[in-house]
Amino acid sequence: MLLMLLINVRGPTSFQELKTVNGHVCATFREACQKLNLLENDAHWDISHAGASNSAQPQQIRTLFSIILATCFPDNRKDLWGKYKDYMSEDILHRIRRINANPNNQFTSKIYSEALILIEDVCLTIANKSLTELGMIAPNRYSNDIFDRDIQRETPFDVNELQTFVRIICRNWY
Repeated sequence: MLLMLLINVRGPTSFQELKTVNGHVCATFREACQKLNLLENDAHWDISHAGASNSAQPQQIRTLFSIILATCFPDNRKDLWGKYKDYMSEDILHRIRRINANPNNQFTSKIYSEALILIEDVCLTIANKSLTELGMIAPNRYSNDIFDRDIQRETPFDVNELQTFVRIICRNWY
């Protein structure tokens, strides 16, 4: 950012002057670059996600988000997550509804955490950086491990197999 300002601002005599745009002193060099339109804003990331949300699968939207996080460093990454987290987590919610045979299950922090784990795994592959290193909230991996075990324990059983087992046991019992 500093180099960009040094190239584009004429005759600065201090760092303060480099951060001054139209008489307003910006808090950071990045902010000064944005006010001078030297950087793109994050609107194109929002537009990309809006388009993907209409036509792509949740896994594809998560991959897009991961690539943007790991390579483009958007300013409003948490806002972008907040706006599109339901789209990125729909497949997880659908799986939970199917496993629990309950179509009324809703999004929970555990579902969002599972989506963040999947996003973080991609970011680790691409850039070897965790979500916290990329300015995002960290997923709760421990909570999701417990959550997955609970779901597996509650998975519906094969009723026919159980009935056969009970008949065999009852026959041998009497």
